Amino acid sequence: MDYKSRSLRFFSKLDIRVLLVFIIIIIFGIFIFIYQFNRHVDCSKVSFIIEAQKKQVGEVIEFYDKTPNAKSWKWDFGDNSPKEFEKSVLHKYTKAGIYTISLQVNGSCTYEKIIEIRDLGKIIDTLKIPKIITPTVVVVGQPVEFYYSYRSEAFAWEWSFGETGQMDNTSEFPVYSYSTPGVKTITLVINGDMPHIASKNIYVKPRQLIKTKKDTIKSYVYEKAPKLFELPPGNPQKDPLEDLLRNIHGVPVLNPLEKKIKQAEESKAPDISENQFQILLLEVAKQSKTKEDFIQYTCGSYDFPVIKNNNKIMTFAEFCNQLQNKKIKIEALRLTKDNKNCIAGLTITYKVKKAFIWTYD
Repeated sequence: MDYKSRSLRFFSKLDIRVLLVFIIIIIFGIFIFIYQFNRHVDCSKVSFIIEAQKKQVGEVIEFYDKTPNAKSWKWDFGDNSPKEFEKSVLHKYTKAGIYTISLQVNGSCTYEKIIEIRDLGKIIDTLKIPKIITPTVVVVGQPVEFYYSYRSEAFAWEWSFGETGQMDNTSEFPVYSYSTPGVKTITLVINGDMPHIASKNIYVKPRQLIKTKKDTIKSYVYEKAPKLFELPPGNPQKDPLEDLLRNIHGVPVLNPLEKKIKQAEESKAPDISENQFQILLLEVAKQSKTKEDFIQYTCGSYDFPVIKNNNKIMTFAEFCNQLQNKKIKIEALRLTKDNKNCIAGLTITYKVKKAFIWTYD
């Protein structure tokens, strides 16, 4: 009885506010324990993956954390670049060297890796290289259709089929028949982007010879009896065509050189659009092409007039020499062609970058 009375007196004297404080402290402690438990990371399991093709200067490299229970991240790439705070990050190094990558997980565990970045020259973006779609084995004389796949918009095409040693076609989906057997290398340049040229090998098989049955006198079947074709006996007579053939004037035979000149005069130049011609001019300015690369479109002539920026006239050869080693921006271009599809005139408006200002040349 005394024990119960003492307990009642103790609780009656206990302030309810003190009790609430104790309850709050206990709840807060439980919350902190659960939070720390969920954020707990075994530092021996901290690790990350480096995804890179060549580990070279300018290459975009992916860093991916694979630590269990990781909630926060702090990346240091060892090149004084800003820190990153995501699970998966992308980074590009601008100089060659050996770098230490550091990853801090949940603010407590740190893991480091060393990476060597090399300078391998200019990076080729493989996503910008078109993919040539065509059979891998064809037969001489067989018409072959050429297709491609490309991620960006295409407006100019330069196909080479590996047989002539030059550009063979400028249409989007050409058809070509090979005349010689062997391994041929097909190349495709889209929009004049020479650094991202596509290539593919194709094997051309010789045409299969079909053995035919040899005709013989015995195997020949006459439509009529041979005796019906025999002439009746009589005196020989003069063929009436003899006098007629004597009065026909002979056609002069051309020598090989004259024949080639006549064929060149009768043939027409291949088609080239103004956009494609503009791309070739930009390559001339970069010194990767010369006026000789226009020979099939100009029919071998480089003396046709060029009207430059509506105030100067010069020959195409002089214009190509002026363009070399200049940074240009073409605003307008118009081609004039003759009845053989040869380019006979060019009107162009363009600017040249001098220092930091674009001016009309």
